[in-house]
Amino acid sequence: MGNQVTIKLDSRVFYVLVAVVAVLGIFGIGWWLGTQLSGGDQSAAVTQQPAAAAPAVDSSVQLGGAGAGQVPFDAQPAPMLRASPPVSLEEVPVGQGEARLWIDDLGESNWTFDFGAIAADAVVEQDFVIRNLGTAELVIENVSAGCGCTAALVTDSTVAPGESSTVRVQYDPRVNRDFGKFVKNQVRIQSNDPVAPLVEFNVTADVAPQ
Repeated sequence: MGNQVTIKLDSRVFYVLVAVVAVLGIFGIGWWLGTQLSGGDQSAAVTQQPAAAAPAVDSSVQLGGAGAGQVPFDAQPAPMLRASPPVSLEEVPVGQGEARLWIDDLGESNWTFDFGAIAADAVVEQDFVIRNLGTAELVIENVSAGCGCTAALVTDSTVAPGESSTVRVQYDPRVNRDFGKFVKNQVRIQSNDPVAPLVEFNVTADVAPQ
């Protein structure tokens, strides 16, 4: 018979080799599964990215020709005027090109005219002289009274320097049923007087009972 070589392996060595191969197989399968799972997550993340948000609109921009963030001039509230008595030349000298409204005879009575005692059904009226003490034309823009029972009308709304106009004030106690009352109402004159643009004076009456 020919020469034969017989290799005998110890059973313990055989089991060690099998264990090593098993461990390497487990690690290989784990690595393959990991690469597959990580690749799938990345593709899902790419497909699920939200769309870019639309740019925000600046709500402060006004339409109609005004610049960004600017309010159109005609949308701004008009300034409130504070009523006051007329201002004399002694208090504030008039400037060049300025109008100055003055009411004759009321300064001595604290800018108040008293109709006195009147009957319950009497309609009373009084004319007041409005004078321009300035160096420019006086423009009377508005004349108003404090209630519907009092009316005020101006004869000429433009007054040259040194000239005068007339405001007629009428009071009717029957409108508000002011019977048996002492009544005080305001009359206001708005003009282009830069010192006192809104002049105010009072009219009073002692109304008899009906």
